[in-house]
Amino acid sequence: MTVESSNKILKVFGILGIIGGILSIIMGLIATFGGAAVTTATESEEMGVLVVLVGIIMVISGIVSLIQGIFSVRAAKDNSKIGPAWLFAIISLVMGVISLGTTLANGGSIASSIPSLLISILIFMAANTIKKAVKNPIINNTPEV
Repeated sequence: MTVESSNKILKVFGILGIIGGILSIIMGLIATFGGAAVTTATESEEMGVLVVLVGIIMVISGIVSLIQGIFSVRAAKDNSKIGPAWLFAIISLVMGVISLGTTLANGGSIASSIPSLLISILIFMAANTIKKAVKNPIINNTPEV
């Protein structure tokens, strides 16, 4: 993978990460408040608590996605700022593996976990390519940044 293609990947998926992160935060907040309303309005406390927990997880995931998107777009514009994007690519990759594992453990369909995991792998590979190029520009045949 070249530095130019890595920059394009970071920019495109960074913008998608920002959009997806914002949507995930909004949906997570709605689920959290909705779960709290279910808990207080009905006698089904377990269901309300479960919805609140799912909402909190969605908010946390959305925040990570939003931050990763912001750092990815920033790193695509200025390769010397690749460190935070690379770190959040690793965090996102770990979260994707955990999500896949919990989906498999619960007997759910992995169809929803695979695309996000593949995107995390692609972003990590792009960030890693840029990180190596910034660290050692002569070996990677890229101009110094």
